[in-house]
Amino acid sequence: MVLAIGLTCVTLLVAAGLTWTARLLRVGGLDAQALAEKMAFPEPTSAMEWPELQIQLVVPEPGDLPTVLLQVVWPAYPSRVAILLVGLDPGEQRALSFLRQWSVNRASVVAGRHGARLELRRRQSLERVRATLLAEDYPAAG
Repeated sequence: MVLAIGLTCVTLLVAAGLTWTARLLRVGGLDAQALAEKMAFPEPTSAMEWPELQIQLVVPEPGDLPTVLLQVVWPAYPSRVAILLVGLDPGEQRALSFLRQWSVNRASVVAGRHGARLELRRRQSLERVRATLLAEDYPAAG
């Protein structure tokens, strides 16, 4: 009886370890894929082409549509700042919460763009925010 319980515990621990390892491999694969896609751009012309970005400021816009202003920076080049106006997907209740949390934590974020569609994903995580890129601007340095 004790042997059976011990084997069950060991089996559960091994299964949990394998599950965690699979998750880490999946997240690492997503990070590597995102970086490889970004390396295709010799000189990024858009914040969406940066290998990573950090959200400095999150400002929800008033109105019926869930639009948000994001001030983002490229950590490798802190002088490169962009202002993004994004329309959050209505079905994503946690999107604004994720953006605020990432901003506070200075999390590294990967931006993927598919036409006007945008996906922000926190590195080393599966947390994602899907949105529509409405506008992108670069304030004058100074």
